[in-house]
Formats: sequence, C-alpha cells, structure tokens
Amino acid sequence: MNETLLDRTPAYFDTHCAGFTAREIMQQPVLWRELAGILTARREDIEAFMREIETINGLRVIFTGAGSSAFIGEVVQALLAAGINLRGEAVHTTDIVSAPDSALLDVPTLIVSFSRSGESPESSAALRYAAQKIRRLYNLVIVCRENSSVADYASRMSNTLTLCMPPSSCDQGFAMTSSVSCMALAAWTAFHRQRFDACLNFIKSCADTYEQELLSLDRAAREIAGWRFDRLVFLGSGPLRGLAREAAIKMLELTGGQVNASWDSPMGFRHGPKSILRDSTLTVHFISPVPLTRLYDRDLLNEMNSPKRGWRTVCVSSRALPAIADREVTLPAIAGENSVLADYLGGLLFSQLLALEKSLLLGIKTDDPSVDGIVNRVVQNVVIYPLDGSAPPQRSEQTEP
Repeated sequence: MNETLLDRTPAYFDTHCAGFTAREIMQQPVLWRELAGILTARREDIEAFMREIETINGLRVIFTGAGSSAFIGEVVQALLAAGINLRGEAVHTTDIVSAPDSALLDVPTLIVSFSRSGESPESSAALRYAAQKIRRLYNLVIVCRENSSVADYASRMSNTLTLCMPPSSCDQGFAMTSSVSCMALAAWTAFHRQRFDACLNFIKSCADTYEQELLSLDRAAREIAGWRFDRLVFLGSGPLRGLAREAAIKMLELTGGQVNASWDSPMGFRHGPKSILRDSTLTVHFISPVPLTRLYDRDLLNEMNSPKRGWRTVCVSSRALPAIADREVTLPAIAGENSVLADYLGGLLFSQLLALEKSLLLGIKTDDPSVDGIVNRVVQNVVIYPLDGSAPPQRSEQTEP
C-alpha cells in the first residue's frame, strides 16, 4: 500500500519543501500517546514535586517561554485558572530578560518554562536572572530536546523538575507544531497530580479521536485556504485567546508574511482592531464551549455577518451554534469535563493545517518560508547582558523562534 500524508503522497510535500511541517502536524496524536507513557514513567517525580509546591503559601506561578512557547503559557495559565483555581501569570522570557525588575519579585515563585530546542538564550537567561533575584525559587522546565543547554542548566538547579517531551516533538520544520501540543498537555497534566489517571485517559482519548479527524480538518483547511484573503484575524476568549495568538503566528510564519495575520478576543475586537476589516479579510472564530463565554463569542460572529459585507467568517466549534458563518468547522466533542482543552487541541490542529495549506497554495517553501532571511528558524544576533551590568555582554548567535 502506498503511503499517504493528508491524502497526498509524502513526495508531494517534499517537492514543495513542506515535508517536515506536514509530518510534524500529522504525528501529533502518535506523540500524545508517547507523552502519556513518558508522564506515567515520571509520575512519582511529578507527584513529589507538585505535592511540595502545593504546600507553599502565597506562591506566585509564572508560565514563560518565547514566541509559541510563550503562547503555550498563556493557554495553560488560563486553563488552570478556570479548572483548579490556580492564580498564575503568563510572562514571556523576552520580557523577563529585557525588564527583570518588572517581571521578577522576591516572593516564593514557581516558574514553568517551555522551550522547544532548549537552546534559547532567553530561556537560560530567564532561569539565571530568577535564581539571582528570587530567594525561594522553584522551576518546572518542559523541553523537547533532552540534550540541550536549558535541560543541562536546569539539572544543576535545586528545587527543579525537568520534563523532556518525546524526541520527535523537537520540530525540524520552521514553525513549532507538535512541540506546542505536547508541552501544553504535559504542563496541564503536571498540575492535576490528584487526577493523574484521568488526565492520561483524556490524552489517549484525544489521540484516538484526532487521529481519525485530521483528514477531515485538513480538507476544511484546504477549502478555506483557497478563499481570497490577505488579512486574517483569529479570535478566541479565555484559554482560546492564547490559541488565537498561536494561530496568527503560524499563518504569519508559514506564509512568509504574505497573509497579515493578527489576533484578539471577540470582546476586544470591537474596540479598535475591527478597523482591519476589508473585503480581503477573513476572521476565524474559536467558539468557547463554556456557556457564558459562548454567548459573547456568538454575538460577535452574528454581528460580523449582519448585514453581510465582503469579508468572510469561519466558525470553529465542537458544539452546534445558532449563528451565521460562511463556513463552520466542527470539532469532535470529546467526552469528559476538559472540553476547553479538547477544543484547544482541535483548534490548534486546524490552524496549523490552515497555515500549511495557505503556504502551499501561495507557492511558499513551508519548511523555509522566509527566503530573504528576515526571519530565521533559529533567531540570530541575540545579546544577553549581565543582570548587574558589571561584565561585558555575552553574544549569542542564535536562539529558537
């Protein structure tokens, strides 16, 4: 039997310089099952670390990373705030490093760090800065490459737990795809130590479901990618706001900026950002499964289509919605109480596929979309300055995007 990838041959994607990206999107259900095995093997370590964390009064929790890794933190922070009443903050490593006095306080702190390659100077610098400024510091480091600078540095820190993701999640394509979903699921599971088995079952259920749904999602993405648009706004509320931000960066990256993609919350979109609307604008609405939030998401979608103008709208939801849209993308309703996380995973897969298909349609080399070198998979010319300014700056020639 000939191998197929999203109902095309692997050679098709390789010819279009999209092989890494296509395979890494497709492999995610397989990696989620592998992740469940990794978390099971580390269960005692996770439970011991989190049990100690739970005893600390007034603990500040920071979720951090750079680029897509930072957007994972925004999603997980919002999921945990709603799910387990965890008070946390999402602060990008780029903000920690550039303005540490504004980001780091000398109070008991847990920093949850996300990094694909583990070679980001910002990631290592954020850990170093925090160790210098916070006397009672704990670290949960989630990284996709075990033999990396961040993992090595973390191994020498006290009060630190490092979780390494499945090796194949360290994406070789330009954009982060499988790394995003794996790191998000790992962090979410770690904070649910008292429901560990239920979390693992949920991960496996999502893997089984989306393994069957990927082709359907890709066909919807391919159809929508064929529409005429050069402006795209992703909209989401709560945890899906972080998804909207991640979806926008994927479209920008994989189309080499030919599609001007942005993001907002549905409620915030009315307050100025709605000015982006033209006939060539597409808005993608990630509709929340949370009843109250869903009402606000629905109202904006209906407003966008009444009266109908030249722009087009897409509704992404796991539940039927009495609203008007040019295209509805229906996500599978996965049983259980983790409906927002399930919809996040579905929306993540759809947005990755939409960016892939638009990139292919535009004739862009998806695995290397920035032909003029303005943007690199490994960011260049990053300078990390000493926290006290007493020594010359150390230059790093690269960091992950």
